Formats: sequence, structure tokens, C-alpha cells
Amino acid sequence: MAKGQIAKAEITKKILSNFDGAFLYNDGKEIRIPMVENGENIQIKVTLTAAKENVEQGADNAVPGAAADKIEFEDNPSTVSKPVVEPTEAEKNNVNDLLRALGL
Repeated sequence: MAKGQIAKAEITKKILSNFDGAFLYNDGKEIRIPMVENGENIQIKVTLTAAKENVEQGADNAVPGAAADKIEFEDNPSTVSKPVVEPTEAEKNNVNDLLRALGL
């Protein structure tokens, strides 16, 4: 069995049960969710793929050279806080120089 098949089946079942009229299409490779947007019928197409490698949440926005902190989840995930990244003095100066150059 391919990696993630059981998890994808569980997620597919939840999506289909949560959206009225949702259905499988293309031999079950796609989930189609019918919606109405601005009076027009549209379909949102969802495909599920198991990731080859697991990543940490927010890793795509990591600051180069910054050490990644290991996130430990508590019973209530909403209590997990992310550190606020403040701009450096050099970055602030660059923005101010750009604003002056643009006459803003």
C-alpha cells in the first residue's frame, strides 16, 4: 500500500461528509466541492498527496541562519505561540531609503 493511503481515505471521507454535494471524480483522484460564488456555480477541486518529507509548520518562512525551535504541542494546540520576528535596523533603514527614493 502506498504511503498515506489510509490517511487520505480518512480525510476524503471527512471532506465528503462536510460539504453537501461533494463527490469523487477522475477515478477517485479528485474531490469536487460544488459552491456558488457571486451567483455562479463553481467547483473547488481538491487532490490529496502524501508528502515525501515531513516539515515543520512555518518552515517555508524561516529566517536564513536562524535555528529552528522544536515545537512541542500541549493538550490545547491553540496555546502554542510563534515567536515574533522583528526587522533589523539595517532592514528598517533599507525601507526608509526606498520610501525616500520613491518620494513617499
